[in-house]
Amino acid sequence: MTKRLTIALIALVALVLVAVLPASATYYQVNNTINQGATVYIGEQQLNLSPLAASIAPNTIIGHWNAGDDPSSTQPANTVDLSTANINSYSVDAATYGNYPGLYYPVNKTTGFANGSVAINAKDPSLSVDVWDLNTSQIVTGASVIQGDALTFRIQTNLNEVYLLRSQINSTGSAVAAPGNMDIRLKSDAGNIYNAVADSAAAGTTVSLTQVHVNQSTWYLGTANNQAPGTVLDAWNTGALYASSIQYMYPSGVYTVYVESRVNGMIDNYKPSTGGQYTGKTVSAAGTVTLASNTVSISANKDSVVRSKSFSVTVTGRPNTYYNLWIKGVSTMALGSYDNEPPLIAPNQVGVNPDPAGSAAAIAADKELTTASGVNNTAGQYYGGYQFQNEGSLYNLYANEGGTSANGAFATSVYAGIQMSASGTRTIMFTTDNMTKAQQYTIRVEQNFSGQFKSDEVQVQVEKGAVTIVAAGDQSYYLGEEVKFSGTNTESQETYLFIVGPNLQQYGSKISSSDPRNSPVTDGVTSTFQVADVLGDNTWSWKWGTSAVALDAGTYTVYAVSQPLDANSLSTAAYGTVSIIIKKPFISATASQSTVAQGDSVFITGTAQGQPSSGVMIWLLGKNYAGVTTTSVNSDSSFSYEIKKEATKTLYAGQYFIVAQHPMQNNQFDVYPAVTPGTAVSGMPVTASGVSVFTVNQTSGSLGISDSADFRLTGSGSLQGSDAAEALIEAINSANVDDTYTKLQILLEVPIITIDPVGDRHVGDKFTITATTNLAVDDDVLFEVYSSSFQPTQKSQSGEFSGASGTVKVTKGDNGLNKLSFDVDASTFKPDEYLVKASAVLQTATGTALFNVLEAQAPTATPTVAATTAAPITTVATAVPTTVATPTKTPTQPGFGALVALIGLGAVALLVVRRH
Repeated sequence: MTKRLTIALIALVALVLVAVLPASATYYQVNNTINQGATVYIGEQQLNLSPLAASIAPNTIIGHWNAGDDPSSTQPANTVDLSTANINSYSVDAATYGNYPGLYYPVNKTTGFANGSVAINAKDPSLSVDVWDLNTSQIVTGASVIQGDALTFRIQTNLNEVYLLRSQINSTGSAVAAPGNMDIRLKSDAGNIYNAVADSAAAGTTVSLTQVHVNQSTWYLGTANNQAPGTVLDAWNTGALYASSIQYMYPSGVYTVYVESRVNGMIDNYKPSTGGQYTGKTVSAAGTVTLASNTVSISANKDSVVRSKSFSVTVTGRPNTYYNLWIKGVSTMALGSYDNEPPLIAPNQVGVNPDPAGSAAAIAADKELTTASGVNNTAGQYYGGYQFQNEGSLYNLYANEGGTSANGAFATSVYAGIQMSASGTRTIMFTTDNMTKAQQYTIRVEQNFSGQFKSDEVQVQVEKGAVTIVAAGDQSYYLGEEVKFSGTNTESQETYLFIVGPNLQQYGSKISSSDPRNSPVTDGVTSTFQVADVLGDNTWSWKWGTSAVALDAGTYTVYAVSQPLDANSLSTAAYGTVSIIIKKPFISATASQSTVAQGDSVFITGTAQGQPSSGVMIWLLGKNYAGVTTTSVNSDSSFSYEIKKEATKTLYAGQYFIVAQHPMQNNQFDVYPAVTPGTAVSGMPVTASGVSVFTVNQTSGSLGISDSADFRLTGSGSLQGSDAAEALIEAINSANVDDTYTKLQILLEVPIITIDPVGDRHVGDKFTITATTNLAVDDDVLFEVYSSSFQPTQKSQSGEFSGASGTVKVTKGDNGLNKLSFDVDASTFKPDEYLVKASAVLQTATGTALFNVLEAQAPTATPTVAATTAAPITTVATAVPTTVATPTKTPTQPGFGALVALIGLGAVALLVVRRH
């Protein structure tokens, strides 16, 4: 066992040592001998500072000053004592230099100021890379290029100064050529990394991507002097083929490029605290470039579209290259021709270049080939001159050989020259409307690359749209109500509405007219229709206010059409219909009670159909009384008006007439009270003298001085009560008045309370006193019951009182009178004559009655029942044997005894082990 343990410990130690030992560094030793004034980089190791130390001797300390500080007169912000460092194998660590990069000067130990010229320049490394397309002379990082383009890499860095004031010394002390300082990493989307690429300058040769000499802050691979591309010596041939093969060496796809600096171990020494490599310092951020096959493709965002909606196509091809785009097979169509117009290229799109409209002759004369650079071989700029594969020019196809200006406008709407973006794509939008022919369209993209035609096509189906219409509610409406129509329209951007029905125009009337009977709709004239805009979700809506519309009751049909066409021309439009019923408004009303006591409220409630915004006019007419007011109508067509207690309390008893007047669909009371015509008055009561009832002049149709007086309502010669009511009804019933009404009558009485006979009662009785009254339901009445002989007593006498009192409410009764009831308990009453008095709490009304309370009645004798002696019952006890159950022992948890047993077992086991 000891041997096994020893072996395990040795293995564990070995594992720990492997874990803690650093990995062997991979780097290039580049010019690690540092002279005075040279640049060093954070993260470099094994630098030889001996030449620097000799140059600044006898100073051994170097210092860094903050920006703005004078090194010759201020103390440094950071110092490094080279005398305590290994200057033959020196590391520029981040802990020392990371917070203080920049120039370091020798420091005078006595003054602490700078002493001499710059010793070193400690820099934080920086590094980035881009892909440069030599065919288009621009950066294509993150973009697409066509297979075959020559690409190079642009590196921007400050690590180029590794080749300044530094040298490479071999083991014998001689200077040698410095190696490259960076590796360019090119990775395919399959994951492999290339260390060289096919050279575009010479077939079968390669360009190395490792240990490249980046000796300029902006450096290009393979160009003359590694400067901005002018003369290209070597570059990446993305179209290279394998020997004796037609297979591309670099398949289409996404390629990733980044650069690593392995100068003197910095990639291993200089890392962020979060781990990994230091992006942008020792390793550049990765960029991508997409190699696209030398083809062109086109796709549509929709397979089908309802006309009046737009769609788009996206072309993918060579970056920054021109292509020709057109719709095939539409040469027989024409602009503005219903169901015979093609989709049209939307104007003013970036990268989409139509020919100028109306330039038919100039385009027709331009027969030269439009090249991939986007211009013709001649000075012309007309894309219609493009000679597409196996055919003639685009313009001649669509402008019918020489065409007119109109044809030219059509032609330049169905083809264009398009320029690809830097990423090699372009999206083109097409518009359709209700004129567009419903069919499948083929859109083609093509270009002639030196006799090689590249092309692709896509199909888009254009379908007819539809129009729907619904009416809110149950499709039955009273004149005066607002009717909401809504629906969908996938055919056009506007919906056109009209109405047909009894006594309207044969092929449709303008629905929004105040008199549709005399307002026909006219094909193509949008002002004769009601127009509703279609929203982005294809819905539309419109509210029709019917209060001022001259329509008879009946059934009508409302049309919603995609074009301004009447009912006789709908074969070329999409449309929907809905039937509605128009009813005349009416009014109904009831009074809360027909017999009213003075001082009680009266509620007039009812229904006024048609939603009159003017409300309902309430007339109250009686002897020497006239009152007129208006009350509003609720959204559910109900209304109510209260004739308050204060008003009925002052009115004389008698018969009163109530007329509830509806203004009908013109929403105007055509019969109204006024002192002078045109100026209506109101009030409960009408206090102005000389008020007459006027009827609106039907010629003018509104209140005015020419309104006619029907009868006098107040003052001298006025009509009273039933005469006024009859005259008012006669005025409203006039054929020249559209108002309607309902009438009621109430009887106003002096408040009364009549107590029903009580009869004789006995002490101890419980009984109910009842009464009838014309007071309103829920009015309060005080009942008092007391001895009629009750009188004040002398101070020496004991005061006694027999009686009861309490307040009760009026309840609904029969035969026009309401009821009262008061419960009495006579158990404390003394025999006597008693008075009952009932008094209204808020009104002036009383009622009285007398009744007698007699002595309590003698109790009724209870019949005596003879007692019977029962024979004694003897109980004999029977002995029953009792069985005592044996108690069941309750299971318990192991206790102390179990613990002792376990200890014993343990001891036995120990003895056995020792014996063996």
